Amino acid sequence: MSLLDVVHTIQLPSAKALAVAIHPDGRLCAAGDRDGVIHVIDIERGEIIRKLRPHNEFVYTLAFHPETGHLFSAGKDKSIREWDIETGDFLIDHAGIYVSAGARTMGAQKLKPTTRSHSMTILSIALERDGLMATGGQDRKVKLWKNGEPVRTYDWHMGPVTCVRFEPEKLVLYSASRDMTIRSWNEETGAVIHKYSGHTTEIIGLEFIDADRFLSVDKRGAVIAWLVEKENMQGVLCDTGRATVCAHRMDDTLLMGLEDGSIVGIPAKFGEKIDKVAPVFDENRHQVDVRCIASHANGTVVSGDNAGKVILWKRS
Repeated sequence: MSLLDVVHTIQLPSAKALAVAIHPDGRLCAAGDRDGVIHVIDIERGEIIRKLRPHNEFVYTLAFHPETGHLFSAGKDKSIREWDIETGDFLIDHAGIYVSAGARTMGAQKLKPTTRSHSMTILSIALERDGLMATGGQDRKVKLWKNGEPVRTYDWHMGPVTCVRFEPEKLVLYSASRDMTIRSWNEETGAVIHKYSGHTTEIIGLEFIDADRFLSVDKRGAVIAWLVEKENMQGVLCDTGRATVCAHRMDDTLLMGLEDGSIVGIPAKFGEKIDKVAPVFDENRHQVDVRCIASHANGTVVSGDNAGKVILWKRS
């Protein structure tokens, strides 16, 4: 029996839904596409209610602030834009390179070079309380921000940084990379606290179970279990045998999007002994690569694919 039911299906005007995020109150979600447009969707009605003035190019990552509810967006143009999701108003570009809110082309937008932002595409963004923000980019860098200001850059990864996350309690910053490693970072010194190695191909997702445990996912679909204080992996929790494109937590289930269009749910909890687990569900409604997934505590799940289809799901 499936744990997810399809509630609405939305086709974006352009192909490729590259990023999705759900507002903290669960009423709205946002979907970013390859043309730089952010579509604001009413979840209950399953309708696009507004479009935010576009980025110059692909929107690769979206995140809602847990306290203000503002939407943060980033991608190929290297800007980090903050929006009032209720009004659709553009508020600020934290990267400091975006000047005009209405122009479509890079020249007309007057994008300015800056050392505040990444020098290449921004692939991941994470927001936390106390004004904390982290970004990871194709330039192999991880950046830590506080109250909109960059406070430290970590450049020890040897490949693009695909995922950044904060540990739930101490808010230590973690990053995963195509260099097949995960690292945690010391905010004060800039040094690596831990380096976790065990994947055999590029890592595309990192999710915490709690303050002591986390899971990581690579393109081959291997889900590896880790303890925060131990750099050696605990074991492989699951191996789908298919290339994975994204991952996200839903309660005690890890959601994985696969290249064949499937959404797979993997039991996320693990103890001292690692036994391989089977998926608790496997839904194939996309037919093409799943590019993004987001979930909410109310049981809502949003996924997007390479054909521009956005599916709104509800946990059974």
